[in-house]
Amino acid sequence: MRSFDFARCVRLAAIIVSAGVGAAGCGGDSGSAAGGAAASGATGGASAVDSSAMAAPGGAAAGGAAAIVAAPEPAKPVDLSNLKANIPKASSETFTFRPLKVEQIADAPPALMDAAEREQGISRFCYQEFGQKVDPKLIGAVALVVTVRANAIVDIRIGADDWSSSVGRAVDRCLIQKTPQAWKLLPDARVADGRYVVQLQFRPS
Repeated sequence: MRSFDFARCVRLAAIIVSAGVGAAGCGGDSGSAAGGAAASGATGGASAVDSSAMAAPGGAAAGGAAAIVAAPEPAKPVDLSNLKANIPKASSETFTFRPLKVEQIADAPPALMDAAEREQGISRFCYQEFGQKVDPKLIGAVALVVTVRANAIVDIRIGADDWSSSVGRAVDRCLIQKTPQAWKLLPDARVADGRYVVQLQFRPS
């Protein structure tokens, strides 16, 4: 008669229980009790695993509920009125000449433009002495309004200007002072009485 291997029976019973087949016992009186105990222990272990697995979702839900935080308060409005812009001034390298418009005043006729070109040394003097000595990179344009009466220049004023820096205003004042004395129409030139615009442009040589 083959001898009963109790240890092997217990291992098989545990495998059967873990596979979900059900409880299994080992033959023999003492073996049955021991096998039943082993099977019961295996079943209890499986039940403990099942219970912990079932409890896991509840625990996760409780943890999720505890992790919920209150919504943040609405942001308060910010006062931007005291902010100051920090925009750099346009450099002379990027300065673009724009046509200066003086409303209801015609452009200078050729005879008047010739007078301005003959004495352009005066305008260059104003630019270099009152402009470039303070700002070497100064660049800009000026529209002079020239009044002609009886074929003579009687008044010159600034109609519009556009400078890369405020230093250009000193050039404007020099032009108003110097050009009326320097610009002269030729004796045979004929310019009708009126006001005319002479455009001047300045940039470093």
